[in-house]
Amino acid sequence: MAPRISNETEVKRVFDRALAYAKARVEYADLLYERVVRIELQKLPAQLIAKPFNAKSRIQLRLLDKGRKAEIKVGTLDLGSIKRAVDAGLKLLRASPKPEKPVRLAPIPNPRKVRYGLPAPARFPADDIFDALVKGITGLARTVERKHGRKKVEVKPEFWFFSQREEKAIADTQGTFKTQVLPRTFLQTITRVKGRNNRMTQTRARLGNVRPYTDIVRETPSGRFSLTPGTRKFLTDWFERTIALQDAVTLSPAQIKKLDHMILHYSAVGVFVHEALGHNFEADIVKAGGSGIIDKNGKPRGEVACEDVNIMDGPVAGDFTNGFGTECIDDEGVEVQSKLLAENGKMVGMILSRETAAYFNLEPNGGAFSEMGDSRIPRMTNTYIMPASKRNWKHNLKQLIKGVKRGIILFGTTGGAVSKDGMSSSVQLGYLVLNGRITRMVKPSNFSAKTLYALRYVDGFAGPVEISDVGFCGKGQTKYVGDGGPTWTRIRNNEYVGLSVQG
Repeated sequence: MAPRISNETEVKRVFDRALAYAKARVEYADLLYERVVRIELQKLPAQLIAKPFNAKSRIQLRLLDKGRKAEIKVGTLDLGSIKRAVDAGLKLLRASPKPEKPVRLAPIPNPRKVRYGLPAPARFPADDIFDALVKGITGLARTVERKHGRKKVEVKPEFWFFSQREEKAIADTQGTFKTQVLPRTFLQTITRVKGRNNRMTQTRARLGNVRPYTDIVRETPSGRFSLTPGTRKFLTDWFERTIALQDAVTLSPAQIKKLDHMILHYSAVGVFVHEALGHNFEADIVKAGGSGIIDKNGKPRGEVACEDVNIMDGPVAGDFTNGFGTECIDDEGVEVQSKLLAENGKMVGMILSRETAAYFNLEPNGGAFSEMGDSRIPRMTNTYIMPASKRNWKHNLKQLIKGVKRGIILFGTTGGAVSKDGMSSSVQLGYLVLNGRITRMVKPSNFSAKTLYALRYVDGFAGPVEISDVGFCGKGQTKYVGDGGPTWTRIRNNEYVGLSVQG
């Protein structure tokens, strides 16, 4: 059974009275309540910033009347404040011009189900967790330094950690009342390595999921806290990669042109799918004419990938316990679905809010999200490639690169940028593939691609689908997201992708 939000009785009492007040004045009103309790720690080069407790909450009020819409942010769970927001919203409705097309909201499917979510801690032993993080990460760095004693490297990690309990409630004048509780935990490390001749290399690594802090730090039988084995291995691997970058090679434009394949790890293909394709499926962008793959009437502009590629958003195989962007319901109370956005390379769906679903005469699919009282707009959650068939889906990387004469593996990113026609992302490192064998590590690079064309050259996959690439998506408001695909995706080198490696 899903957990209750901590003050459910009070939230429902205030919402019922506020909505009764609104119902007497407008055709429809709804309220979104969001509350987050969080602990946070940042380790900077000369500073440790600890926040052992932080709580914040906001409410968003939405009013619809005579085809017009008003949205108001409310700071506190207070009946008087919400009533005043209703009055302010009425003034906005009267003053706003009549829209070309009346604003409508598609109905909420399954309106009677109330509670959603996963168990989440109400309290956090912050001091114990922070102590374990500082000692554990510093200790790992010293261990790796000793292992590479002959190289005389210095491993200098910084990190950012938070763990939180998220609660939300949605109610409307039609009698809907829904709640969700989720945990969410995040760890980022920036590792700088100083080697011979003061040469510096750097990487960024992230862990994040809808899980409690025990995914990163756990209590031992002796009552002390320490990094989990999974966290230790993850950090050690990234420390080792940062050291290996000291001896990485570059590739000239002429050498890059001779590559026959690029093999993208899920940590590299994920941001590609998110930036190059994902935003183009968000229905508000489509409606405004800003999508590069769907026209403003909701019709596809062309193929977005080869026939072996499906593009998805939401949970993988219905698993709501995995993925940094995972939600069970959106911020309108609609259950989040696994959305098939492109099938066999062709657009078949969009990420919808109730408003955009009504606009396009479609069913809502759980794609509307807000950041602490902001407007609810279509947003990605976990966006990923899913092979459309098993035909070119190999078991492992060795099988996938067997026929590659000259290729490059791209691994890890530090983010990307998107435009209507394409995207670019910073790749943290690569590995040169020669005649089916992995050889030298390659320096960081920049990868770019044309939206409608790059994935048409996908010709193979390997490994299970993973959405462990962790990100923060900005669209006027920030949202937690996950990205990914099969562990490895192979793309034939083509004129629509670009790669430049640091010199």
